[in-house]
Amino acid sequence: MRWVTRHEPHVDRCASIWLIKTFIDKEAVFDFISRDSDIPREAIAFTLPKAEIKPVEGVRTTFDTLVEKYHIEDPIVLQIQKILRDFEIDAGEDVDKLKLKETAGVCYILRGLARTSRTDHETASKALVVMDALYAELKARSK
Repeated sequence: MRWVTRHEPHVDRCASIWLIKTFIDKEAVFDFISRDSDIPREAIAFTLPKAEIKPVEGVRTTFDTLVEKYHIEDPIVLQIQKILRDFEIDAGEDVDKLKLKETAGVCYILRGLARTSRTDHETASKALVVMDALYAELKARSK
């Protein structure tokens, strides 16, 4: 399926791309558009003003919306959800207000991907690797 989101993905969108590709739609193809662009009819949009799947400021992340909509109950995904919520919602992206020790590192790395990538697709590709590594480490620690 074709999925579209805003260009320049950062923390929540990078994690959401991974969640979609890993748990929702293994064949997902991503396109990046401006906030003001029309959403293509054949695409599933997320984190765009007119999208069904989007964050609610101060309440929930796009990742939260995807977990709920697609009934994802994987315990490691739920741990990742807490890390993202710690940064995006609870701390309001202020690292001085973080509660979980993992959050700053995860979020710095995901934010840094855009700085080390030439395109949004490259950022997304790198995010898949980072999130796979995070998932693997959290899974290993949970045993």
